[in-house]
Amino acid sequence: MTVLLAAVAQVLHCGLVLLAAPTAGGLMRWIEARLAGRSGPPLLQPWHELIRLARKQPTAAENASALFDAAPPTVLAATALAVSLVPSFSTGMLFAGMADLLLLAGLIALPRASLALAALDAGTARGGLAAAHAMSLTCFVDPAVFLAILALGILGGTTHLDLLVGLQRVGMLQPSSACALAAVSLSAVTVASVDLSDLLTEFSGVDLAIVSLAEDLRLLFWLNLIGAVFLPIGMASAAAGPVAWIAGLLAWALKLVVLITALAMFRHAIGHRPCGSVLLGATCVFGLLAMVLALAGSAAV
Repeated sequence: MTVLLAAVAQVLHCGLVLLAAPTAGGLMRWIEARLAGRSGPPLLQPWHELIRLARKQPTAAENASALFDAAPPTVLAATALAVSLVPSFSTGMLFAGMADLLLLAGLIALPRASLALAALDAGTARGGLAAAHAMSLTCFVDPAVFLAILALGILGGTTHLDLLVGLQRVGMLQPSSACALAAVSLSAVTVASVDLSDLLTEFSGVDLAIVSLAEDLRLLFWLNLIGAVFLPIGMASAAAGPVAWIAGLLAWALKLVVLITALAMFRHAIGHRPCGSVLLGATCVFGLLAMVLALAGSAAV
């Protein structure tokens, strides 16, 4: 019975994140527009765009190879797998055993590398500049992510996501200062890597629909990860059954709205320059400080 509940929770989670991802992206763009004094696009505009693009045939540059064609499905598959492993409303889902932070970091980095290679493969000047920008972003973002993961691993004695969520819920991730700095580091990564639209300019038609959906899923991945590890409020257990899941679903929806609003407000406050050198450097500094404090705390114990 427990395995059946875990499987049902996993299927429900996967379906919900697929439905929520474009809506979350639309909500963030709507809030940013409202903060700028504009009416903004409708919340469901991303869905209309996805449907419109899915009806069109893709085009590619003359010099593009099979690598370019393989990029969209690779990006979507890696991102969808990553977001399916991060709990939303429930822990203990069927794929929970695979949810290791190191695996998740690799999965979420793969789409950026695939898009950069596809942009280079197109052979255009615009694609080359976009790929260079994405790889320069990687030089800051990936070290910050791994430093934050290392800090959490030291604090909890594991990098398994469900175990870390459980430890956080009972207040076992100490010292709290190191945990807070890891949260700030991952939040800064979310802001810094939320927009890779430059890499999407080489795609069109159904290919553009696929990578656009993957981008919305990537945003939801970071929001779910931060919400699960640092704000595990209201999360149910898959074994608790559907009644407990309802409370978990409400808590998840509330956390998403709060996190999306905070992200939109911060992006508006910094003038839509989330990839500035100051912010990118700060992600690594916060991650390094989190690791140092975690090491100091473990040595004290």
